Amino acid sequence: MTASEFTAFYPQFAGFTPAVVLFEYIRQANARFSSFTAEDAEEARRLYTAHKLTMYARVALPEGTHTSKAAIAAAGEARQKITSKKVGEVAVTYSSGASSSSASVSSDLADLTETDFGLQLLSLIRLYSRSVYVP
Repeated sequence: MTASEFTAFYPQFAGFTPAVVLFEYIRQANARFSSFTAEDAEEARRLYTAHKLTMYARVALPEGTHTSKAAIAAAGEARQKITSKKVGEVAVTYSSGASSSSASVSSDLADLTETDFGLQLLSLIRLYSRSVYVP
């Protein structure tokens, strides 16, 4: 998959900056999913790249922002999902990381539930779960 093929399918990522991040995630995607059928592999590569770019965009500082150590640290903080809440006398419980349902997926893909692209990719990976190794 090339950058132009990817952005033709997902035009919302056209002009993604920094471009080196786009190219790196495409490179990573192209190295994966070799045991999928050709059609599913292309879809998986597109979804993987879109997922990773979305995750990157969530923590990237806006262009032109003065980058202090505190701003960089805040941008890199993991977002936690709320798993339960209580209103009276306020109680909140956050998830503690990857669930056991993602145990068959490698640790670098444990965040797939964080984006719609990732959820679609996770569904595709599960179709191949018995016969695929995703490094």
